[in-house]
Amino acid sequence: MRVLKTKLLFALACEHDFLRKSEGYEYKPYEYLYFRLSEFEQGSVRDAAIRLTRSGSLDKITRGNLSSFRLTGLGREKFLEQVAVYRGQRRVWDRIWRIVIATGIGEESRQMGRSLEGLGYERVARGVFVTPFSVSKETKSLILAKKWQERAQIIESRKMVLGDDLKLARTLWKLDKIAEEYSDFVSVSGRLLKLARQNIVLLQQSKNGFKDVFDRYFYLLMMDPGLPKKLLPPDWQAEKAEELFSRLVVMAKTAGI
Repeated sequence: MRVLKTKLLFALACEHDFLRKSEGYEYKPYEYLYFRLSEFEQGSVRDAAIRLTRSGSLDKITRGNLSSFRLTGLGREKFLEQVAVYRGQRRVWDRIWRIVIATGIGEESRQMGRSLEGLGYERVARGVFVTPFSVSKETKSLILAKKWQERAQIIESRKMVLGDDLKLARTLWKLDKIAEEYSDFVSVSGRLLKLARQNIVLLQQSKNGFKDVFDRYFYLLMMDPGLPKKLLPPDWQAEKAEELFSRLVVMAKTAGI
């Protein structure tokens, strides 16, 4: 349900300046959501939309038997919280690694892992988490709030005795694999954009059509750790992928898809 809700929010957000603003989102009917979330049962999509409306993430209007939904400012913020790229983390790196070492956590280890991952940490080994993000204060607040201070330490380090920063980042976050996925997406979406200019109906094709591109881009966003640019591979095509996707979104809207 979590992935379904996040993707539903994404579907309602991506037409409007791609999450750069919090106003002006349009109401969309169930049919719009069914197409973009076709891998889920329609009943599940309706249930997710209703739950998100009750939580204030969506606004709903009903005219006759037709219900439509619009993303709210709260819904936008909830989506941003789920996607590392949009948590404001891709910024200038201060060249400091934050390391959390936990011992004796026991049954709470899974909860700690999820909490630290939400701050941008990656698990290196059992009880060891690393991040390049400037989240020392947030990490300290988390550990104090959970009363883990007797079992967890926070370390800040600027220096590696062996190895280098880029190699560590590529290994921990599997950046080469994500870079390859971005490259494939750019190829597929670029080709679709070119073909759709000649025949816009091709956006509706099941393979390599808009729905396929929509799915690929969403899961790319979920995979991207949002690392500072200095830690990314030179062939990182995230900006090109976003540009192509945005152009296809506009084209799909024009085609009424």
